[in-house]
Order: sequence, then structure tokens, then C-alpha cells
Amino acid sequence: MILVGVDGGGSKTSAIAYTCSGSFLGKGLAGPANFHNVGVEETVKNVNKAILLATKGMKPDVAYIGLAGIDSKYDYNVMSEALRLVAKDVYIDHDGFVALYAETRGNPGVIVIAGTGSVIVGYDGNRRVRFGGLGWLIADEGSAYWIGREALRAFGKMLDGRMNKTLIAEKIMRSLNINNLDDLIKWAYHEGHKVKEIASLSKIVDEAANEGDEIALNILKSAAFELASDAVKMAVKIGVDKIYLKGGMFSSPIYFSFFRSYLDSNNIRGIVAEHEPEQGALLLAFKRTGCDINVLDF
Repeated sequence: MILVGVDGGGSKTSAIAYTCSGSFLGKGLAGPANFHNVGVEETVKNVNKAILLATKGMKPDVAYIGLAGIDSKYDYNVMSEALRLVAKDVYIDHDGFVALYAETRGNPGVIVIAGTGSVIVGYDGNRRVRFGGLGWLIADEGSAYWIGREALRAFGKMLDGRMNKTLIAEKIMRSLNINNLDDLIKWAYHEGHKVKEIASLSKIVDEAANEGDEIALNILKSAAFELASDAVKMAVKIGVDKIYLKGGMFSSPIYFSFFRSYLDSNNIRGIVAEHEPEQGALLLAFKRTGCDINVLDF
């Protein structure tokens, strides 16, 4: 029996495959799998590609798939139907829960994911609780997208004269080839919504902050504190004193420092997650099928 665990995120899809007896088959990597951003067809293509790379082309018996964007019953129904043929038995779950499961193996805990989007997931041993994870329009506080959007808002004010231009404006102008307000409006509204491109501006914000730009520093501080404050609320709700941290934003030393200082001030430890989310999905696949998780080598 071949089992596959999949983590389909906003920037990439990762898969890992084992047999029920514990033999490692392989890993697979493909493009993003948030269907709200890339569409159902592209999501299915990327998930299937990652799975087949992991299994060396064999259709798995079981695939447990954690997906970004599974934020409602509607989302679950859409993607359950779309992905039903990628394995003989397919289980769909929220990517935040499989990431948490990878760290706790079913014990109570809290994880914060801050990548393209953001979400906070808690589990107390009986029930799941989620804060955020409602997509770029409604939520994604403290995420790369949130930071990129705030940078664009500040940039717009700099272009129309409400704020003095700082280093961050120069960096955005060079990166996006924008010279004036007309260029900015064309880029933002006439060329389709750019979730990935807006999120990538977080790197420019981080660069500017490292070079002392106060606007960039304030954006990172606001982003980190807004997400961290919700994380502390979740930790209190679940009854834990530590939080696992996952996602690209935590690779920014400035963002990470702001985030951790807020946790420290509330006597909560922030621990960088050690395991890959697809491992959590695989553990859940083993649990579903009754295979012995003790044969796994992670």
C-alpha cells in the first residue's frame, strides 16, 4: 500500500510517499495549490504532479492533502471533488492543521503560519480552533501579502505627495518599473490581481528595513504584532505556553524579532517548527488507514 502526504501551500506543493510497511518512496515538489489564487485546474495539476514525483509515477492508495485556501465547507467540497482521482482514497484537510500535526503528532498545540498568507491553528486534543486563514481580502494579517499591500499603500502616498519618499519607494520603483501614479494604477488594477507579486514585495520591505527605512520597519512591526497578538489569544484559548512558527516571514530576522518580543512579553515561547507539513499529512494518512506510524523514520 502506497501512502502520500501532501502540503499544498500558497507558493509551492510538497509531497512525501511511503509504503504502509515504512519504506520511503520519494518526495515531490510542484507549484502553488491555493485554488483561490491559481484556480482549481492549476491546483489539481500541481498536487498531482507532486504526488507522482513522490511515488515515481505510481497512483497511491491513500493521499492525505493539506491545502491552503480550505477555509469553508464550500472550499472543502470544491477541492474534494476536484482531487478525488489523484489517489484511490483521498482526504482533504486544512494546511494549517497538517502543519501542526507534524509538530505535535496529535497532542495539544498551536501553530502560526506566516507565508504568502497567514493562519493560526490550535488543537486542544478534542477540537480544532482557527484564527484567520480567510484569504487576502478578509484576513492574512501579518503575512507577506499583508506586508506587500501596506508597502503599496505607503508607496501610493509617497507618489501623490502625502508622504515623503524614502528608500522603500526607490526599491519598489526599481522592482516594478513604476515611475508615477499612472504606472502604479496600471500595475495594480489593469493587469489582474497579483497575489504572489504583492506578497513578494515583503522582501523589498525587509531589505529597506535592514537599511534603516523607518516606514519599512513600522510595516514589519505592525505586521508582526498584529499576528502575534492573535497567536497569544489562541495560546490562552488552547492552554499552552508555546507556539510553533512556520512560514517564510519568520526567515526575516527583523520580523521574527518583533514577533518573538510580543510573545515574550506575554510569557509565551515561540519555537520555529522543525518538521515539514507534508510529514503531518502522511502521519494522518497512516492514522486513517491503521498503518503503524512507528515504522516511519521521522
